[in-house]
Order: sequence, then structure tokens, then C-alpha cells
Amino acid sequence: MIVGQFDVEFRRDGSVFDQEQAASLLSGLRDASDLLVLSHGWNNDKADAEKLYDAFLANLAQLQERAADGAAPKLAVLRVFWPSKKFTDADLIPGGGVASANAENDRALLRALSALKHDPDRLGEAGEDSARAGNIDQATALIDQLETSESARREFVLRIRSVLNPDEAHEDDGSYEFFDRDPEELFDAFSVGVPVDLPVGEGGVAAVSDGGAAFLGDLLSGTKAAARRITNFGTYYQMKARAATVGRTGLASLLLRVRERYPQLPVHLVGHSFGGRLVTAAASMIEPGDAPVTMTLLQAAYSHNGLGRKFDGRNDGAFRRILDRTLISGPVVITHTKNDLAVGIAYPLASRIARDNSTGLGDQDDPYGGMGRNGAQHTPEVSLDETELRAVAVGPGYSFRPGNVYNLNADKFITEHNDVTGRPVVNAVLAAMGTR
Repeated sequence: MIVGQFDVEFRRDGSVFDQEQAASLLSGLRDASDLLVLSHGWNNDKADAEKLYDAFLANLAQLQERAADGAAPKLAVLRVFWPSKKFTDADLIPGGGVASANAENDRALLRALSALKHDPDRLGEAGEDSARAGNIDQATALIDQLETSESARREFVLRIRSVLNPDEAHEDDGSYEFFDRDPEELFDAFSVGVPVDLPVGEGGVAAVSDGGAAFLGDLLSGTKAAARRITNFGTYYQMKARAATVGRTGLASLLLRVRERYPQLPVHLVGHSFGGRLVTAAASMIEPGDAPVTMTLLQAAYSHNGLGRKFDGRNDGAFRRILDRTLISGPVVITHTKNDLAVGIAYPLASRIARDNSTGLGDQDDPYGGMGRNGAQHTPEVSLDETELRAVAVGPGYSFRPGNVYNLNADKFITEHNDVTGRPVVNAVLAAMGTR
């Protein structure tokens, strides 16, 4: 049963917004047998994150009621709030017919630039600083010159780069190349349309969620389509860096305070979307202790090579040390599905910078595929004992084991990126939590 629920809000630099929230958490764990940490992903405001948390915890409470007498842990729940931004499938991959596609691309480009212009300190704010706004305004003013002027294209890229912190760049998602490549090469790389095989829905076509039109991939080509993809990559990279900052400096510090006061308290990290990167970054900063630590990634929006070992023959994933140093003592459970357009298609579209990748876009062979599409790749700890997300049923549960990674195919139960609060998903989280 849930014995306490604690909301802690973090600023964009990872600092706790209200120290009384942290104090309330620390003093409220006395009666808890386990701490469940939940982190949302991309959201417009706090209400979006609360809706996700409420739905997840309602199903968790129902499943706990079904547990045998005395078997359910006494859970304290930490609900993390951090200043993320929302991507929609329609913004990342504009739809529409031939006649309207270019106009929709132009509108999507302006929306992407507006999103990158604003950098809130807290979730839901419309924060903006003059230097950042000035750079994005200058990039926006260049749009009409992009098709005819190489100098305008160069300045456009440099303006986008100027508002980003390159410290989180890594080989596993193309971000090193985004900062290093010549701007004209970036425009060339992003200017070609990319057909994609998508899950076929009702009526025989694959449809964009959030009200977008049907589409068969990001078919638009040309300079302005490239400008949209470059800008979207900037927003993706900003959220990638933000999630890592909040995880490493904010959540990790708070969890270390928890461990100092309650060294035997098991901690269970659950992150959705970029929140998956946030909890992974936090885990990377916490050395092994006496209490179990588990991690469940729900449609995580980071590279499927993020936990990998020598994924390209040379480089480890950004968070490989978690497994090499056994920083997660329990299992790492990962949901993935082809139904997740945001991670399965938009993520590798944004990250596909350097290579002419003729293999399936976003699948396990794509060097820039996403965790929420394919699960962990090039990761020797992946176990094949459990490979499917299952319906909730009476009988044997999952056979998770400490130290292993489990890629659970969720095609039957997760219909889109935000569909991560259903009972099968929550049941898998509870199974991971119960692994000793």
C-alpha cells in the first residue's frame, strides 16, 4: 500500500525549488518499506505530469489490493517534476497531402523555433532570457534566405548551436556530429525525405497521434524541411541535457540524502520518455549500497545504445558504467514498442545526422534508434528469459533476476508514447520492485 506521496520539483539547473518538499520526503519515509521514484518525460505543464502519475498510481493501488496478505510493500512515492517540453508526432513529422505538406512544414518549423526560444526554469513556465531569445529570433529571421544563401544556412546552424550546452554530446545519438559537422553538411544530411514503414492502423494507413494527418514517414525534402529537423534536434538535445542535469545533480543528490538517513530502504526508479534518461542519469551517480535498487524505463527517449558496451566497436553507451559497476543491483526492465512514433520514428529522425542509413529507420539496426522502440542494444546483460510485456493474470509472475536487463516487447499493450499507465505496465514495474 502507499503510505506516503511526496512531490519534489526541480529547476532546470537541478536544484530543488522548495526545500520543504525535500524535507517532507526525508521525514516521511519512516513507515515505508520501499521508495518508488517516478519521473515524467516531455510535458507541457505540471497538470500533464500529474495526470500521468495519478493514472499510474491508481492502477498500482488496485494491483496491490490483489496481492496476498502482507505481500504488498509499504510504498512511499516520490513524484519528480522537472521543466521538460512536449513533442507531438505532428510537430516532429508533419503530415498532410502534397498540396499542404510544405505549408505545414513551415508552420512546424516556426513552432519548433518558438519552443527552442523558451527555456523555463520550472515546469509549465514560459521562461525566456534575452540572449537565448535574440539568437532564436535571428535564426527565425533567416528562414526566407535559407534556400538561396549558404551563409544564411551557416548562421542558422550556429544560432541553434549557440543556445545549447555541448557537454552532453555523445557518440550514441549523433550529438557530437551535430556540434562538429560543417553547417552545410548538416543541411545536406537533413534535407532528404525519409520514408518509413509504420504500424498500420484502422483503415489501412498509419496515423499521427495528437490530431495530425496520416503519413508514411517524414517524406518532405528540401532546405526548410532540413531546418525543421535541425531545430527539432536542438529541442531534443536540450531536453536530453536537461534530463541529465536534473538526474545527476538534483535527483541523485536527494537520493543520497535518503540513503544517508535510511541506508536499508530499497529504491525503485521508474522513468517515462526523457524521464527515463533522468532516472538513468541519477542512477549513474549513486554508488552501490546495502539496499536494493531497481530501474524500469517506460518508453525511454534515449539511445538504444545508452547502456551498450562498445556498440560501434569503439565506444560505450553514455550510461554503460551503471552495469559495469553494478550501480543497479536489481533488474533493469525496459518497455519498447513499434507503436511509439515519438521514440520509434521522431527520435532517430532527429538524431540521424552523419550516416546514410539504408536500414529500417528506428529499428534495432538503426545506429540512432531509441530505447523505447527497441530496448537495450549491444548490452550483454540482456536476458532472453523475459521478452514480452504480459497481461495481468493469476499465476506465476515474471522471472526477473538481479543484475539482468529485460527488454519487454509491449506491442500488445502500449498503443503510443504516453500509454504507460495501464495495468500490464504497472504490473511489470511491481514485479521488478519485488525482485531480490
